[in-house]
Amino acid sequence: MILTGIDLGSRFVKIICYDVDKNEFVKKEIIDTVEFYKNFAKIKNNKVNVEFDKLNIPSEKVCSTGYGRNNVNISHAKIINEIKAHYLGVLFQFNNLKDFTILDIGGQDTKVIKVKDGYIEDFVMNDKCAASTGRYLENMANVLGVTLEYLYNQIKSPVILNSTCAIFGESEVIGKIAEGKKISSICAGINLSLAKRIAPMINKLYSDIIVLTGGVAKNKGIIHFLKKIVNFKKVLIPKDFQFNGAIGCINYFIINN
Repeated sequence: MILTGIDLGSRFVKIICYDVDKNEFVKKEIIDTVEFYKNFAKIKNNKVNVEFDKLNIPSEKVCSTGYGRNNVNISHAKIINEIKAHYLGVLFQFNNLKDFTILDIGGQDTKVIKVKDGYIEDFVMNDKCAASTGRYLENMANVLGVTLEYLYNQIKSPVILNSTCAIFGESEVIGKIAEGKKISSICAGINLSLAKRIAPMINKLYSDIIVLTGGVAKNKGIIHFLKKIVNFKKVLIPKDFQFNGAIGCINYFIINN
């Protein structure tokens, strides 16, 4: 049997297929969200239907989550919320973990989930301001004319940025460029500013172990600064960190078989 998990993110759609008999993933795919809706979905009866044939993925056992899960009508599919999906994804990828905190920085929201004795104890979300999300990093990289990979690696001599708004933050960054500040230092300052905004959420739901999921798990700068601000003892990054929500959908079927 093939289980299919779909994480409908605001920036990317993550799809993963798991062969239960072989105990292995047989397909992993990341598709730009706009391209996904343009090329693999159709409006029917005022709902969006996924065209699985075009995607070349099984549709017999599907579970979906993510930013757009309630906008996509997948026939016979199970829908679970993002908190549960990321929790179940981490349990699948680290099956011996019992006490930990998950940090998932998405394109349009940031989620912090505390797990105690193997169960969700509490969670907080920031979905009101883009300045605490991955979109903020993308916008800043565009303003500076650098790649996200370059921005992610900058930690030295961070420029202090005071704006707490994504829009005004762009103006502040442009001002720092005009002052002659080094691009690498501005990038480090961007990573530091995001770490500062996220730190109170993590401190509220503190655990010794923090698990990073989502695309921003690749950001070495944010990890560096979070370690300095928050006194956690260990950082874990799952092998399939960007697919964690989709893997949680797979795990939902496995647990409830």
